[in-house]
Amino acid sequence: MRRALFVSLAVALVCVIPAQAQETIADYTRSFEKRDGYFPMYWDGEKGRLLLEIPQLDRDFLYLLSAATGLGHTNLGLDRGQIEDVAVARFTRVGPKVLLIFTNQRFRALNTDNAALVRSVEESFPTSTIASFDILAQEGGRLLVDATSHFVADHIEVARQLQQANQGTFSLSRDRSTVHLPRTRGFPTNTEVEVSLTFQSNNPGFLVRQHAPAGSAVTVRVHHSLVQLPDGDFAPRKGDPRIGSFGASFYDFAQPLSERYERAFIARHRLKKRNPRAAMSEPVEPIVYYLDAGIPEPYRSAFREGISWWNSAFEAAGFRNAFRVEDMPPDMDPMDARYNVVQWVQRSNAGFSIGPSLVDPRTGEIIKAAVRMDAFRSMTDYNIFAGTLPTTGEPAEFGLTDWLAAQDPAVSGEQFALARRRQHAAHEVGHTLGLSHNFVAASYGRASVMDYPGPLIQLVNGRIDLSQAYRHGIGSYDSLAIRYAYTEYASRAEESAGLAAIVREGITRGIKFNADGDNAISGSYPEVTQWINGSEALAEYERVRAVRRFLLDRFDETAIREGDPMLWLNQRFVPVYLHHRYQLESIIKAVGGMEFRYAVRGDGLPPTAVIPAERQRRALNLVLDALEPAELAIPERVIQLMAPRAYGYGTDEWFFGSDAYPAFDQLGAARTLAGFAVEGLLNRNRMARLVAFHSRDENLPAAEEVIATLIDRTWGTPDRGETAALRRVVQRVVVDELIDLGGSGNATVESRAAAEWGLRRIAEMIQVDGGSSPDVQAHTQLAWSDIDRFLNRRDAGTDRSEPRNAPPGTPIGGRP
Repeated sequence: MRRALFVSLAVALVCVIPAQAQETIADYTRSFEKRDGYFPMYWDGEKGRLLLEIPQLDRDFLYLLSAATGLGHTNLGLDRGQIEDVAVARFTRVGPKVLLIFTNQRFRALNTDNAALVRSVEESFPTSTIASFDILAQEGGRLLVDATSHFVADHIEVARQLQQANQGTFSLSRDRSTVHLPRTRGFPTNTEVEVSLTFQSNNPGFLVRQHAPAGSAVTVRVHHSLVQLPDGDFAPRKGDPRIGSFGASFYDFAQPLSERYERAFIARHRLKKRNPRAAMSEPVEPIVYYLDAGIPEPYRSAFREGISWWNSAFEAAGFRNAFRVEDMPPDMDPMDARYNVVQWVQRSNAGFSIGPSLVDPRTGEIIKAAVRMDAFRSMTDYNIFAGTLPTTGEPAEFGLTDWLAAQDPAVSGEQFALARRRQHAAHEVGHTLGLSHNFVAASYGRASVMDYPGPLIQLVNGRIDLSQAYRHGIGSYDSLAIRYAYTEYASRAEESAGLAAIVREGITRGIKFNADGDNAISGSYPEVTQWINGSEALAEYERVRAVRRFLLDRFDETAIREGDPMLWLNQRFVPVYLHHRYQLESIIKAVGGMEFRYAVRGDGLPPTAVIPAERQRRALNLVLDALEPAELAIPERVIQLMAPRAYGYGTDEWFFGSDAYPAFDQLGAARTLAGFAVEGLLNRNRMARLVAFHSRDENLPAAEEVIATLIDRTWGTPDRGETAALRRVVQRVVVDELIDLGGSGNATVESRAAAEWGLRRIAEMIQVDGGSSPDVQAHTQLAWSDIDRFLNRRDAGTDRSEPRNAPPGTPIGGRP
């Protein structure tokens, strides 16, 4: 009887299994279009479904996510070809469902036989279950699922990006979103899925309405790449803090007690010698980068040449013909994970280019490089060139392929701009080879394309010389860094010794490295500043200041061509008036300054060196010289040329704005420059360093000394006549910045005390003379009242006149 019951129950269970689950994949997909590949796909055109076949469960693969199309403006945060994320993923079956899981590669236990330790790490940190799928059919261990709803989703958070950009509240419109079939394809080692997503809003922002045909409906395409894991024949390589390499960082809880858990493998392409025993060998497979067919001439040739500079570095690492630049074939999809690409990106405004890579998080192996080169940038480079044209008396006739020669007959505007673009292309590709920025390289012979290069504009024998504006070729640091990343060794022991020898060679040759963050305005190392040249910051500042004065004294309408709107003269004036902005930033860093290196014990390098007192005080006086009215003044003849508008033409952030519109606001331009300098001097980190350094050595400037000198050089020096208004601009900036420092909860108590001390000093200096002009009385009375409100009532002062942000720098800065 019991046996009969079991048989009846088994029959009943079989009967409740859906007939659909018994159907084979071949039967279920008979009428669908198959796209074979690593994960085979089936397109159900009648229902608009994309079905995914899972050949094997619990097999790890790489999941790459990218943006295929952009939104057309830097502030909107999405570009064509933009890489988003990479994860190690797997499909796991749980009952009638299949789960897509991203494994956690951030926390691991490597090189251990202790399975329990590995499990303890896995169970201590979360994974991410990204999607759940019902099983539609199965056959021989293979499963079929409907992946449409997973792919047609806002995985790159477009709606959030638009909201953060103050462009309204958007949501995904599923009935207007679908699979983009032309770029949904399969290959033996990768499956590529692209989807078209439409986002809807009832309140689209201005930028969205400006860039989309209908702001209420914004359609972009997103690309998913499912890629077979690389084989195990790739040896991860540890980095060294003295050479800047990107990488895959993680915690390794199998490390011994003497080691830190934090580890990293540097990012690098797979490159192996065909003949490992040869000092110089062809590679088994070269690294190939493909140029977007949309890149026009002369940019295409310039990019090809600049990117090809890296060949010399690979030769130094022992590889011949290891690095190639080719044109993208017509049938190549730039989103395909198999290819390294250089894409041409358009926006409605000038912005950054970028060189990211998708990296295997387990090993640091670069899977795909995706460089994005901005189409606008040559125009911003040309603005720098055009600002020098009035010094020759020649008209600014120019065109993409027909710019006239400037001061040096061997240098035209086109040559000037393309020299930068060659270096620019090399720079972005350098990132995709694994290299980070090096912002100290300009101080020892412009030794790296991974620096941000300021154009070397020289004043030679009374003429502007542009012949050496940009370096041609990679530098000594670049070659050293590539050798560290790519030199092949026969064993781990040889690798360890060889890499150590490369680092020692760099130290011996004076090859230095300082990365992002060190170059900030709050920084302490003068020579670690973007867009500068020269081995010594103070001397370079004085050289550049002389060039600025030469350009400023000669600036006129010949900076634009005959027939152009005079409005454009404003944009050409920006790189002249702010010609010294980054050099000024560099000498500000000398005040409370300290040079430092990423030193390692035993390498013989001093980790830190406080800048001597004499150099700090000289730098302070140079900064205050830049705040003198004569340095801030704009010639009247130039102001009169600044037309406010031209019908049919607009302005953007690359122009000087004006609170006095339609008049050009020369006081506003001066306030921008003065605000930048004073804010930099009174930076809370700088003030804290001044306090700390003075407590160690009383010969070094104290915070109070810097503030007193600033006050004496601004409030203690009255002006009359034409320059008086500029002096008042600086005085007001000093008061505002001291109030900000004194009221900052992030500043140290010593810094706040110094700021209040300075404000009381100004209050004592202010004497309202009844015989003075009303504008002087108004200025001094408001300053005194605001100081009194802050010191005695702890009230906020009147709303300050915020200095306008300067137009972007050379060529992508924000404020000066």
